[in-house]
Amino acid sequence: MRVPNSTLHAVRTQLASMPAEAAADAHGAHAPTIEEIFAPGRHATALDPRTAIVKGSRGSGKSFWAGVLGDSTLRSAAAQAYPDLGLDRLRVAFGFTGLGGPTGVDREKLDLWLGKEPTLDDAKRVWWATVLRAMWIEPSQAPKWDELVRRAGDIEWREEQLTACENRLAGKREKLLVVYDALDTVAIDWPRRRLLTLALLEVVWASRAWNRIRLKLFLRPDQLEDDGLQFVELPKLRTGATSLAWGGTDLYGMVFSRLALGEGSSVFGDMLKKIGLAVPTTSSVLTRTWPVTHSEKYQRQVMDQIAGPFMASGPYGYKRGKTYDWPLNHLADASGEVSPRSFLALFIGAARTGEPLPGRVISAEGIKQGLRDASATRVDQLHQEFEWIKEVLEPLAGVRLPLQDQDVFDIWKESGTVKEALRDAKRKGYLPPFPGKGGEPELYQALERINVMFRRHDGRIDMPDLFRVAARLIKRGAVAPS
Repeated sequence: MRVPNSTLHAVRTQLASMPAEAAADAHGAHAPTIEEIFAPGRHATALDPRTAIVKGSRGSGKSFWAGVLGDSTLRSAAAQAYPDLGLDRLRVAFGFTGLGGPTGVDREKLDLWLGKEPTLDDAKRVWWATVLRAMWIEPSQAPKWDELVRRAGDIEWREEQLTACENRLAGKREKLLVVYDALDTVAIDWPRRRLLTLALLEVVWASRAWNRIRLKLFLRPDQLEDDGLQFVELPKLRTGATSLAWGGTDLYGMVFSRLALGEGSSVFGDMLKKIGLAVPTTSSVLTRTWPVTHSEKYQRQVMDQIAGPFMASGPYGYKRGKTYDWPLNHLADASGEVSPRSFLALFIGAARTGEPLPGRVISAEGIKQGLRDASATRVDQLHQEFEWIKEVLEPLAGVRLPLQDQDVFDIWKESGTVKEALRDAKRKGYLPPFPGKGGEPELYQALERINVMFRRHDGRIDMPDLFRVAARLIKRGAVAPS
């Protein structure tokens, strides 16, 4: 059945009015809301209390899921999505989120407790204090932080407290989960960050002695895989870690679910009915019983209605690629991962581009402009995490990819990029791109670690479109920078 243009244009307005996905915090002003929850089946392992380490790049949802676990109402919704995890029998407290406040722990508090030159034992004592603090249902009734940090180093006292808590939890058939997020913000220099990361990992390993007290770390992959970490049990922790990955059907399910349940959702519901698909409820989205949350067949049907089947019209339009596949192929980082934040930004940008076309919600040209918007947003957000990123990409603007590595290194060397990046990091007090001394090869390795650059099979250096477009590098046959 043909969908009226008025309905399609109303869906376009709904999509264009959606807020671009902002970076979430585990709590506070940017905490997640129940309307934003979309629960891919593959994320069950990440939310499982038995999974101690969850890896995810920026925008993959680490802070979002940390916030869901830490809020009782959101946790109840997650329990509906993942009924086998026992989330409804959890008590959850935050151990570190990078945010301060009366109960929060941030870098400022860590620096106060640890001083300038802490030992590994000093750092472990502080992390054990965050576990001990989490045992109190009412944080206001817990001992003062200074006292906990001081006493946490007393092994006998600490184990008595943890065992007593374990027994109380067993009596109530509950578990305590202590959540750690934003761990890349624990320090602004490499030795201190490594010390604190290593100490926390040792505490996670030691906490296995208690069955009902669990720790969960949301970590960036590069922080967990840092070669500077030396801990005999680290390989086991790395092996047991799970990745917060999003598949193509997860990403489309997230976008279509927000259109189906968000503000102005009735027009999207009208479109679904016209093409013979059911309108979902919040429950059917959470439990993934609405087929559009996971079925590529139905998602392609919806996408064909939204943007047409191909990225060009006419008898040879198929040569430009399918509209369903194009965003997935062009939004991936160097590891092949697509973040939900970038995916949503592309669709919002596409809906805000140009004039409405007959029979379409968004156009192929709009999708390409959406990539430009998503790229700019991703690099801006990456700059918040790695303040050196724009400075090291800027000299490469206008260069045609792929390039031999020495050509890239020569550009950086001529512009003094490495020296300036290290000088700026020291002057402004942020983590430099690599530890210690180094040059252009080490800078490339830093970009490779965070999936901004990669080597092709022939050894030449390349960059995914997700970053290339905003960095204004050129590639034959690819979307041009704006």
